[in-house]
Amino acid sequence: MSMFDRIPWETASHVLAVPFAVLLLCAGCAEGGTASEGPRSIDTEGVQLHQGEAQGTTYTIKYGASSRLPDAVFEDILEMVDKEVSLWRPDSRINAINAWPRTDSLYGFVDSTQIIGPLWALSEELHALTKGAFDPTVSPLVELWGFGLSEMGQVGEAEVDSVMAYVGLVPDRFDMNEEEENGHYKATWVRKGDARAALDFNAIAQGYTVDLLMEALRERGINDAMVELGGEVACRGLNPQGTPWRIAVDSPVEGSTHADRSFELVVEVKDRAICTSGSYRKFQEVNGQKISHTIDPGTGWPAANGLLSATVMAPTAAYADALATAFMVFGTEQTKGFLSIYPNLGLDVMLMSHDGTGGYDVWRSPGFDAVSSKR
Repeated sequence: MSMFDRIPWETASHVLAVPFAVLLLCAGCAEGGTASEGPRSIDTEGVQLHQGEAQGTTYTIKYGASSRLPDAVFEDILEMVDKEVSLWRPDSRINAINAWPRTDSLYGFVDSTQIIGPLWALSEELHALTKGAFDPTVSPLVELWGFGLSEMGQVGEAEVDSVMAYVGLVPDRFDMNEEEENGHYKATWVRKGDARAALDFNAIAQGYTVDLLMEALRERGINDAMVELGGEVACRGLNPQGTPWRIAVDSPVEGSTHADRSFELVVEVKDRAICTSGSYRKFQEVNGQKISHTIDPGTGWPAANGLLSATVMAPTAAYADALATAFMVFGTEQTKGFLSIYPNLGLDVMLMSHDGTGGYDVWRSPGFDAVSSKR
């Protein structure tokens, strides 16, 4: 998922669970959606299937029918995350933070759902790990380039430099801290160095939501499950046939839709998550030049490294989600370097990039190759 989407959450699914494609495909959803539109529970061939709409996209949760759970288990989590971090909900917590107009005083709130705090902590961790390629304060740049709630206006060096003055996950620009009393959490305080500074968790929130949904299943004794939200997927244990879950990854065909998509390969996923970020479906075209929706937080300009998509397998969906975005900023060679520096993160990666002739090149890490096939 990318943090630079025009819609509230990533709706362009790049992955698909197989062979139950009809059941598990995350088809495109209406823009501007927020809260869940009641889930459906279906008992199909001995498999429990929950499907519905949430966070401006669709979700699928699949596990053994003998372990049937109430729809509210999932619906409550989806609604809770949406209410905290959706930029498209006027009443969301993140919009209240972003609207805080003062730099001489703090914005305080009680993080009763424990959504904002963990997302902030994960974001700080991933920001440091990627040396700023993942940055939740990039929202003003997203708006500047027309990939947020605003239309794109005149953008040049002066405009980018002006916005870059208040973008960046550093304490003097945007900071968040928790207050404790007698060893217990009391409140969360936000300090903004510029009133225009703003948060955007879209590059990690759906992956984090997938992790929460999977944890809810685990807590209820379900060890074989697949959770998919807007194309972000986590798999635990085995599928109903007793084999690893099989996830198809899209080919990066520019302008393709869910109706005419083609698949690059199928990956076996067990006790891991898989997420893709791509630029081939979402871009602006200015004076005949395509501008990627992936903005480099370090420069303020759209990434121009030729990368079409980055698919990441990781221990958690939050990590896979955020790192897929960071790798789109990195490009192929820098991503390879990152993987060589951090071999113990449990990552496997596939990168697809322009080949200069209208086609694309594919690079896969050895671990990705080991669990993938053309069908």
